[in-house]
Amino acid sequence: MKRKKTISSLLMVMLLVCAMVFTSACGNSSSEQANSGSKEKGEAPGEKEKLVVANWQSYATDAEYGEPAFEELYGCEVEHYFISSIPELMSVLENGGTGNIDVVCINPLYLQQYQNAGVLQTIDVSKLQNYENLREDFRTIDEVKDADGNIIGVPWVWGTTSLFYNADVIEEEITSWSAFWDPKYAGMVTLENEYDTAIRTAAMYIGEDPGNPDMEKVEGALGDLKSNIKTFWTSHDDFIKAFTSGEVAIGNVWGSIATELQSEGMNIKYVYPEEGTVGWCDYWCIVKDTKHEDLAMKWIDYCTGEQFQNSMATGEGQVYCPVNTTVTENLTDEAKQSLWIYPEAPSNIHLAHPLDDETLKTWTSAWDKIKAGS
Repeated sequence: MKRKKTISSLLMVMLLVCAMVFTSACGNSSSEQANSGSKEKGEAPGEKEKLVVANWQSYATDAEYGEPAFEELYGCEVEHYFISSIPELMSVLENGGTGNIDVVCINPLYLQQYQNAGVLQTIDVSKLQNYENLREDFRTIDEVKDADGNIIGVPWVWGTTSLFYNADVIEEEITSWSAFWDPKYAGMVTLENEYDTAIRTAAMYIGEDPGNPDMEKVEGALGDLKSNIKTFWTSHDDFIKAFTSGEVAIGNVWGSIATELQSEGMNIKYVYPEEGTVGWCDYWCIVKDTKHEDLAMKWIDYCTGEQFQNSMATGEGQVYCPVNTTVTENLTDEAKQSLWIYPEAPSNIHLAHPLDDETLKTWTSAWDKIKAGS
């Protein structure tokens, strides 16, 4: 990966006020033909147009097939603002980030909060060459539209957070979430430190609707599970350390991490339980008052195009499920196995959706109580 540069002083001042750290990545390649006519107002003569992209670090777009390839194609610069948390990104956008950050990666669980805060703008999807090739079930959900039905988010990657176990430690085949609650696995379980995933998982275990469960029953189930939990993980590195050290042997994890560990020779099993599994899809949104709307649209089109989507699905280490159906259809069986969609994708996926304020408060309060042990 190329050496990072610091972002502009104006945005740095804003982020320092917010007590945040802004890092970025950019390239040196140019394409005179692609750059012709793409310069927007505010760019000095001879200066490359710069696009600021907010995404998680090591999440596809900062790979060689992402940022550097896009820079080469359009003769521009891409600066990555690496997200540390969803609330932090919201705070940055509300306190000077609009007009400085151009494109953001957001999950539908939070997308409407950003829309209500007035930090996003609508997207004219008729200008996106790849839009009609994207999975219809992801691009048509209500959560990616404003009150007038205009699109505010374009899907670019999806996956699952499902059950894993270390087959070197656990010899029996596991097919149900109920294994988490089995006393013989006490002190061996790890869960993602994410309220939505935990509550939906517990709901599936007790036979409740994952989208609208009886929270008293869910709290009881998670309370019973607490004694079996060894640790909560919050990042890729957290999980890798806990698994490879032998600290944990069963729990939930992103499919991309399971693939990475398998590629490194780890005997990790990744399972879609009989009760169903938790799914997610991330979206590109354009930030209000961007000075680089045309380039932002090119970025979204590139990240949903066949070149990027195929590279994302077949690269080394972590790989991700493409939303471009043409790419998915042409993947080899081996590639589909790595993505956990062979011989077919799971049919019983419970996608995370936004919650109303009252439900959000109930769910987060319940999760905080469980983690605190009260």
